[in-house]
Amino acid sequence: MGYEPQRIVAPDGTRLVVLTEQQFDRLVANADDAGDIAEARRVLADIAAGVGTMPGDVLDSILDDGLSPVAAWRRHRNLTQAELAAATGLSAVFIGRIESGKAHGSPRTRMALAVALDAPAWTLED
Repeated sequence: MGYEPQRIVAPDGTRLVVLTEQQFDRLVANADDAGDIAEARRVLADIAAGVGTMPGDVLDSILDDGLSPVAAWRRHRNLTQAELAAATGLSAVFIGRIESGKAHGSPRTRMALAVALDAPAWTLED
């Protein structure tokens, strides 16, 4: 036998619905799923638009070739260390130290690199 939800109006005029616990649990689970689905759709839209993502060849350079994120992005953008240095106001030697892992750079330096490489800042972190 099925149970139909009961609708009640409280003395203060608040409209209430009485559900079985199973119906309530299903509603909560569906609401959680709806939030997850909306977030997944947002991420997929960002990926399709290229917003805040990392191209596959950059990721491959990091994972397969062992390049640092800065070196991988620089290679992706077809820049030399000297060209990246000129675009950021840093020295080519310092760019080389960052790419080799011997230096990290300040947050301001990392942001300058992200701007010059047209890369999301989070993708430059080791």
